[in-house]
Amino acid sequence: MKTFVISILLSLTAAVLSAQEVTVLDEARLFYAPLNVAVTQEGDSYVYNIKESQARQFARDPIGFMKANFDIQSFIAHTAKKKYHAYLVTFKSTNGALEADFDSEGNLLETRQQFKNVILPAQLRNEVYNSFQGYTLTKAKYTARTKGEILANATYKIRLENGKDKQNLKIDARSSGIGLAVN
Repeated sequence: MKTFVISILLSLTAAVLSAQEVTVLDEARLFYAPLNVAVTQEGDSYVYNIKESQARQFARDPIGFMKANFDIQSFIAHTAKKKYHAYLVTFKSTNGALEADFDSEGNLLETRQQFKNVILPAQLRNEVYNSFQGYTLTKAKYTARTKGEILANATYKIRLENGKDKQNLKIDARSSGIGLAVN
């Protein structure tokens, strides 16, 4: 019995001593991405696919969403080996997209926005309702362009229907003071 206990103690001691080996792990690269998005590369441009749970927030204020959830300086550092002169980054959701052009230092040059099935701003929605009573809004598209962060043009294309009657409206959001790109 004594030999049995001594052999068990020796076995345990050997197991504990062999468990003390140092394991060296490979290097891990980390960078900050507050959104859990799928990023794809198409040539020299990068596409960020916005998840459905954040699509409405993105469509409500695309430039604000980009500023809050995308760090161009980290992106430039991450792609530094490629030495781009400019960056085209596209943010896509199920309702639309924002294309942003940055220079090599990370300054925003211009953006292009296209969204479908947008919710019209309250002021515009009330004006359309009062002017076209009895009509139902069936489609609403929004397109905009900025130079830097300044809104260059913004347009709503609206389709209204009342039975067989159909109306297509094109509203300049800049002249009415309404635009999604305004921060």
